[in-house]
Amino acid sequence: MPAEKAYQISVSDHYFRLTTESIRLLSNKHYSYYSLPMVINERADRVTELADSYDAEDMRNHLRIISSDGGTEIVFTILETSADTIEAAALALGEVLGQRVLLPDAVSLMLFDLVVERNATDVLTKLGLTASEAESYRVSLKKKDTNVIPLRPKRQ
Repeated sequence: MPAEKAYQISVSDHYFRLTTESIRLLSNKHYSYYSLPMVINERADRVTELADSYDAEDMRNHLRIISSDGGTEIVFTILETSADTIEAAALALGEVLGQRVLLPDAVSLMLFDLVVERNATDVLTKLGLTASEAESYRVSLKKKDTNVIPLRPKRQ
């Protein structure tokens, strides 16, 4: 049996809703009931690519709006390999964002990526965001275009 690591975190209501919506999205994608550990284990490898996929400001905006600090307790157990990947990515994300990023923050960003990938903008209202929060958050729901190189006209 693969090694596992248990977590107990206290998160905001918006974060909790993000977890349940992520479970719903993957359950519907695979036509199978998912749990939070299943979502995290499936998406763990993607967390290492987030800094290349999103602007730092958009990720900071997400972490500001979907706070990993709060009064709603979540208990989950994930594969140790997933935990190691996410914890290492959290350190790298912290450097990119210029702020401390812990495992719950990295998981939140990973779930943010899932929402973007699944093109589920209707999730915003299900998270219970206010209109102004949803508008601010909606701006972040875009992937960084890494295939475009800005060209400046030649100066004469």
